[in-house]
Amino acid sequence: MTEELYARVILDMVSNALDRPFQYSVPSHLCGRVKLGSRVQVPFRSQKITAYVVALDREAVVENPREILNVQDPYPVLRPEFVKLSYWLSRRFFSRWIEAIRLCLPPAGDGVKTRYVQYVWPLLPESSLLEESARLKTKAFRQALILEHLALAKEGLPWTELKEKTGAGRQSLTSLINKGLLKMEMVPCERLPWEETLEQTGLHRELCLTGEQETAWEEIKKGFSGEQKQFLIYGITGSGKTELYLRAAEEVVKQGRTVLFLVPEIALTPQVLEQLRIRFPGRFALLHSSLSPGERYDQWLRVRRGEVRLVFGARSAVFAPLRNIGLIVMDEEHENTYKQYDSPRYHTRDVARWRAAYHGSVLLMGSATPSLETFLETKEEKVKLIRLSERAGGRLLPSVEVVDMRREFNDKNRSIFSRPLRRAMEETLSRGEQMMLFLNRRGFSSFQLCRQCGQVIKCPSCDVSLTYHSSPEHLQCHYCGYKRVILEFCPNCNSRYIRNFGLGTQRVEKEVKSIFPEIEVIRMDSDTTIDRRAYTRIWNTFKEKRASVLIGTQMIAKGFDFPGVTLVGIVAADITLHLPDFRAGERTFQLLSQAAGRAGRGAREGRVIIQTFTPWHYSIKAAAAHNYMNFLQEEFKRRKILLYPPFSEIILISCSSPLETKARDSAESLKKRLAESLPSSGQGEAELLGPSPAPLFKIKERFRYHLIYKGFNLLKYSEIIRDAVWNFTKETGEDIRVTVDFNPLMML
Repeated sequence: MTEELYARVILDMVSNALDRPFQYSVPSHLCGRVKLGSRVQVPFRSQKITAYVVALDREAVVENPREILNVQDPYPVLRPEFVKLSYWLSRRFFSRWIEAIRLCLPPAGDGVKTRYVQYVWPLLPESSLLEESARLKTKAFRQALILEHLALAKEGLPWTELKEKTGAGRQSLTSLINKGLLKMEMVPCERLPWEETLEQTGLHRELCLTGEQETAWEEIKKGFSGEQKQFLIYGITGSGKTELYLRAAEEVVKQGRTVLFLVPEIALTPQVLEQLRIRFPGRFALLHSSLSPGERYDQWLRVRRGEVRLVFGARSAVFAPLRNIGLIVMDEEHENTYKQYDSPRYHTRDVARWRAAYHGSVLLMGSATPSLETFLETKEEKVKLIRLSERAGGRLLPSVEVVDMRREFNDKNRSIFSRPLRRAMEETLSRGEQMMLFLNRRGFSSFQLCRQCGQVIKCPSCDVSLTYHSSPEHLQCHYCGYKRVILEFCPNCNSRYIRNFGLGTQRVEKEVKSIFPEIEVIRMDSDTTIDRRAYTRIWNTFKEKRASVLIGTQMIAKGFDFPGVTLVGIVAADITLHLPDFRAGERTFQLLSQAAGRAGRGAREGRVIIQTFTPWHYSIKAAAAHNYMNFLQEEFKRRKILLYPPFSEIILISCSSPLETKARDSAESLKKRLAESLPSSGQGEAELLGPSPAPLFKIKERFRYHLIYKGFNLLKYSEIIRDAVWNFTKETGEDIRVTVDFNPLMML
């Protein structure tokens, strides 16, 4: 008699009330198939629901448990690692367990059909094919060519390839099949997320490491066998961090282990992807959200089957089903895009650390402008600091000039380009060199404003101004997607004195083309890269010097390495500086430093011109001096006085409603409930602040109020907060939405 088996499952339903395991009995005919991580179907109330097995029991914990109906896959879709990871993730980042589980699942295969290609296979040995080819050459030349190509290939070939090489038609192929010489089959074909051809000019040459790189490499190698597993490479732009990542990856692959290589944005991938294809041919997979469903599923399946040794991708790739991970690389670890802004609101760095600890692997983080949180951990000796203070090849950092735009304005210069930047552009182009113009804003102009009454044209659903776009001409909200035609008259006072104010990438592009009409200009921002292949096209165009000027937003400020770029112009350095966010100074310094680092990476010296209305700000002064430590000292001092991260933790609780009064009142009520059970000010450990209107007060027809819980070791109160919030939302109904974000990167 077989021992009874029970399974605890998480239902595939997003509901606070159902966010707990339910126990079911495993019927005898499914005993060998129901395993930890299996996707099963269970009866729930009057429905049949998909669920995931998170634990197996030998005893029932409920009376008369219902039976599991069936198992939906031939193998468990969640490995034990991901069962544990999803639970940890849901507790740490205040999400439902099922939301965390969904991050770990295979990409949606529903509707994704296997792609097939027609393959032609020889049915005779090579010598016989060549004999038959020689015999047919005089009377059936195309048939002879088909046989000759297959003999030389010594294997089957796709019919499309054979047809292109031989010029043969279907009739020639059919004749050979009817003679019993060949056969045709439909063969499953992997969808590749890159072009199949690879330029031979990029073949890998063993690079000679600098003295600093050699020292860094010896330190990293110790991590493969030592106790210190977390490293931060703090290296200036162009210091050769990528080469260290790749060497570490090659070392780990030699040891028979796997590598997870993370980058913050897909815009960074063309350059590194090219190197990976050369150094790990056929042994790596690419995972990111811009792939088609079919490409993503095919890549994930290769990883799951153990066919690859290295996975390369953006934030979601941290959940790749790799086994035996020996190295996790996190390039540009400071980047905001590593943070997920929908539930679960996880940070990739935290997940990478969890997986590194689980596998006993090395976590190698790198940045020219490390996050304050990670750098503080090096001081606390939780992370080993590795410094690279010199550019590879002995190249110098670019010279930086800060232009005070107030003086330009006072001197009657109304152009978006200062006189020093204009002169530098002319000189750069006259020498046949390339330049990049950086602006952290897409669109043509920030907003439309009436000069008569001061009315700013805003989105009717969000408390933000509409952005003006010139191609095609329209106003658009970049939060909810609302669009409308441009206005000729003010809707408030009916004045015709309505103008476009501010600055955007489209306007910069238009201005450059008007000054230099003969020069090829390209633009890279969210509007020009909607097509998922656009990144690569723009990157190749600039790399091959078919364009002299690249204009872009923050996606061009990091990772790009173009030796021909000698000038970088930062058109408006102040854009991120005045956001109502305590990280505004840090974000500005990082963007300016990264953008400046694109210049002078070739044989010629680089030059950077920063245009600003606040030249005295410590973030701008430190970026201009390439001095991260000066910035760090000043920012640490301010954060410590105000007790902001990394010297504390923050939990941001947001209450929203279509009615402002309901949003405000619900935030007040929730604060009272939390204050009853949480340590707060006066107890020396934490303080509960608010409620206050969110800086972005209205988004998608919902008004927003913030509560901020600030203190130390706040996660020990996570269950109190979770219970209070979810009981509160159950009582208030769907009208009130409450979100909880642990250590948010944006306070807007």
